[in-house]
Amino acid sequence: MIANKRPTDMCYPKTAIVIISYNNAELTKECIKSIRVNNPAEIYQLIVVDNASTDGIVEWLREQSDVILIANTENKGFPYACNQGIAAADKEADIFLLNNDTIVPKNALYWLRKGLYSSEKVGAVGSVSNNVVNYQQVPEQFNTVEEWMAFAEKNNVEMEYPYEKKGWLVGFAMLIKRTAINKILEAEGTAKDRLPEVLDNRFSPGNYEDNDLSIRLLKNGYELLLCKNSFIFHHGGKSFGKQQEKYRKILLENQSKLANKYGIDYIPYSYVESALVNMIKPQQEEFSVLEVGCKLGATLARIQSKYPQSRVCGIEKNEKLAELATHVAEVTCTDFLETDMSLKAYDYVILDGVLNPKKKADKMLKKASKCVKAGGKLLLTVDNRQCISRLKDGFTLDEIVALFNECGVALKDFHYRAAVLNKEEKKQLEELMASRNPAERPLYEAERFVFAAERQ
Repeated sequence: MIANKRPTDMCYPKTAIVIISYNNAELTKECIKSIRVNNPAEIYQLIVVDNASTDGIVEWLREQSDVILIANTENKGFPYACNQGIAAADKEADIFLLNNDTIVPKNALYWLRKGLYSSEKVGAVGSVSNNVVNYQQVPEQFNTVEEWMAFAEKNNVEMEYPYEKKGWLVGFAMLIKRTAINKILEAEGTAKDRLPEVLDNRFSPGNYEDNDLSIRLLKNGYELLLCKNSFIFHHGGKSFGKQQEKYRKILLENQSKLANKYGIDYIPYSYVESALVNMIKPQQEEFSVLEVGCKLGATLARIQSKYPQSRVCGIEKNEKLAELATHVAEVTCTDFLETDMSLKAYDYVILDGVLNPKKKADKMLKKASKCVKAGGKLLLTVDNRQCISRLKDGFTLDEIVALFNECGVALKDFHYRAAVLNKEEKKQLEELMASRNPAERPLYEAERFVFAAERQ
């Protein structure tokens, strides 16, 4: 069965689907089958770049009349192979980077294309999945592909608020606007290169090239959207297989390459602090949030997505972070302590890891508390320097409680995130707790404390 064409299917440029193949023949066939069955042939072209597979997939691909095949005689790595595929695509086509270990359900690509053209500001969109990082994973859990396909049928439908702005998108299923690609290449002076590096080859064999492309899109003024009504199934982890130690090494090396390229490691600033998001319990649809030190704006974007009627804004004094964050949320680049906030009040004020005992923590907390409306909440995370893993900075629980009292802040709720301890640290913790009250365990196990507080 072939998917029927809808009137809106032809409103957008054709989509060039670029798949990189490296063995895993059956998964590649399954992926291509799902594309054919669930999408009208007129809206896409199918490009497969094979990186010297040895399992017979190249021979099968040669027989497919609808596949443009580039068969490398050696493994060129993921970024370079993607660039080959992009270069082979129609020059007006948008580019859909798709892992070969995915299954594309009905309407997944349709809603991605709708998201990509929901605004001129949007440069790329990505899907949610069962197996993906960057908070793109759905909370549901199923055991079989059939169950996931049934979920996709219910999920991949029209939604009133289907989008979440992102600081980066995972490249397992990432649709990029051709005009955005052209703008990046023109800005970088590489548009006329024989094989333009849409994906930066320095990240070969793979990982962090999607972070890098996302950063370049943001720097060129584009927004990135996660399309919550586009679910794509992802087997995950098939390319590296059992070579997990090699995989971890590549991750560390490429994260370092990314930091060196931009003079800042963006990765630690891209996380959503879910514990704080979960502490927001609004009494009405419309409420306001200020995050002080909002990093790349990921937490604010998640709040906006979860509560579409909310008004969120952030302050970030690091210019490199703020440059990108302004395309993720309403963010001002300034020093909070030097900003006049006397006429502003918010239902929630967030301080996520920004209190530092060596950097005017009392002034920061006092000023933040004054920005909270009567009945509003101050939401905070602080690192626990008493943790068994011996974090250098932060507060002990006693110190942060004393700071609250000093600043006229009343503690209302408390959680903690346990540290991931190695074998030796676990042993040290158990030895320590053998002579302690069990109730004291969080004092040494907690990596980070999470608080909700109010002005007294």
